[in-house]
Amino acid sequence: MIGLSAYRRTNVSTGSAPQIMVALFQAALANMRASTAAFERGELKAGSVLAGKAAAIVLGLHGTLKDEVAPDLCARLKELYTFVAWRLGVAGCKFSAQHVREAERVFVPIASAFEKAVRVSSGTASPPDQG
Repeated sequence: MIGLSAYRRTNVSTGSAPQIMVALFQAALANMRASTAAFERGELKAGSVLAGKAAAIVLGLHGTLKDEVAPDLCARLKELYTFVAWRLGVAGCKFSAQHVREAERVFVPIASAFEKAVRVSSGTASPPDQG
């Protein structure tokens, strides 16, 4: 695990801004999924901590939004990020896998769309047909 942790730190410190953002989306989702699993196993403290980590990442993503670039999109994302962070906070307080699942259900399409946009813009995936 120590080697993997060092690899991730190096990868994040040397990655492009979009790659770092993708890593943050993936980390938030991984923490949400681990939180759900912990709550379901009855590991309430661990589930709460993991939900808190996911919420912190989501709030960090919220802070990266630039209204001057895309005001309408940013307004929508702010609402979604706020909802996701709020549900994760409730999950941590109520030890609720259901609240984490609700947050994840809203967050997954955002993360997937961002990852796809990065792949398309970097040339590692083809854009959708213009047909």
